[in-house]
Amino acid sequence: MGTEYLLGVFLLCCGSFLGPGTGVDDGELHGCPPTPNCISSESWRFNYIHKVEPIVYKDSKEATYHFLANKFDGMENVYVSEKKENEYIRLVYFTKVFRFPDKVEFYFEPEEKIIQVRSQSIFGLWDVFANRIRIALIRRDIELKEENLETN
Repeated sequence: MGTEYLLGVFLLCCGSFLGPGTGVDDGELHGCPPTPNCISSESWRFNYIHKVEPIVYKDSKEATYHFLANKFDGMENVYVSEKKENEYIRLVYFTKVFRFPDKVEFYFEPEEKIIQVRSQSIFGLWDVFANRIRIALIRRDIELKEENLETN
């Protein structure tokens, strides 16, 4: 009983490691594990724990892609682990205090001005809304960039 209980707790706590991988498969980002430490714009239709709206942009795909790619290059506590030109960006954010890694992905839809997003804390069961805040700040940066373009 004790060993099985500990094994169950261990698997629950490490659910992020056992969850879906990263990247794009059949034109979609991978889903989130069942733990509330992940958000995705391509989460299941009525899954409110993981669901976040995709980022909609007005500028060209190329300009928006390069804005995001340049934003993260050289940024403190951020490692750009993969880029596919005008299509996909994968980042690893490191928390400031404990240096825990969080995976963040951006997938630019081929035919629409939409960026699908996924952000997952790798350690722990809950991210204390860090992923939602991170994506909201990135969304705001894109909106501010586009507002500046319209006024100039």
